[in-house]
Amino acid sequence: MINKKLKIFVIISLIIAIVEVLMIIHIKKETKQVASEKTDENDKSLEEVFQEITNIEELEELEELVEIEEKQDDKKDDKINNNNAKQSTNYTKKYYIKVNNGAQVVNIYTKDENGNYTKPVKAMICSTGDDTPQSGTYKIAYRWEWLGLFGNVAGHWVTQIVGNILFHSVPYVTKYDPGSLEYWEYDKLGTKASMGCVRLKVEDAKWIYDNCASGTIVEFYSDSNPGPFGKPTSMKISDAEEPFRNWDPTDPNPANPWKNINTSEPQEEPITPESPTDNPNNPEEPEVPEVPTEPDNPTEEPEVPEVPTEPDNPTEEPEEPEVPNEQENPEEPIENPEEPTTPTDPEAPEVISAE
Repeated sequence: MINKKLKIFVIISLIIAIVEVLMIIHIKKETKQVASEKTDENDKSLEEVFQEITNIEELEELEELVEIEEKQDDKKDDKINNNNAKQSTNYTKKYYIKVNNGAQVVNIYTKDENGNYTKPVKAMICSTGDDTPQSGTYKIAYRWEWLGLFGNVAGHWVTQIVGNILFHSVPYVTKYDPGSLEYWEYDKLGTKASMGCVRLKVEDAKWIYDNCASGTIVEFYSDSNPGPFGKPTSMKISDAEEPFRNWDPTDPNPANPWKNINTSEPQEEPITPESPTDNPNNPEEPEVPEVPTEPDNPTEEPEVPEVPTEPDNPTEEPEEPEVPNEQENPEEPIENPEEPTTPTDPEAPEVISAE
């Protein structure tokens, strides 16, 4: 009987132990799920917080959070550096961005047939600044269509590189107003002009905003060689009239006044419209006075009438009537009467007779 009781006790204790172990395992699984859910909630809330940012000052307040994320990313990407980032099999983004501080050009690359980021896609003229990173690689994080910047101005199509270093348009005086461009700053594209962000044309800033996903690598370096496409050019708009100079000529906004003249050379057309409008009104304008060379030809034609050599011929014909040989012939009869003057010799004989 005692042995049976012991066996029953042992069996019961084993069952209890097994149940406790199962409960512990279940509790651990639940805690892991809760922890993962919390981390997901934290990530979502962080992203939402970034999307609610309206200016760069608020962004600076969240720099610590950004740095924490970057450190976590750096641990995963320790193998990536300036030389082998292109060959890294862990990096699967479509594009790889290189910012050249020396030439003030941004070059975009994609994968070649071997999976390396050596195939150039496009080049963008830019303006960097003293606080722009001179080297290193970073990953694109968040983005905003409009964001307030230092100096009470705003950037359009803003993409965060690291901290308060951003890709964005040339600054605007008024946020949400694409017709308030700082045109004097736009003319500086291609030179160092920003505090530290990478300024771009609107079309280029929007291209990065639309096409370069979060996690896209941005590499900074300095070289006098602008890259495979050379250095793009940018219009100078300060001399343009309003409202043209208040807009980025590359802005796809339908209200952009440059769109009506972008079919050819937008820079020349806004300046030259005065001359073409004058031409229809006064066809004989400064250009026509320059064409007085044509009247010179008619002056040469009067020279042809001056060659009235033909009238000279008629003058020669009157010379023929001037040759009235008939009058000369009467002179001959005059000579003939001279011959009868010889009979005047009778005077001589008379004189002889007088002697």
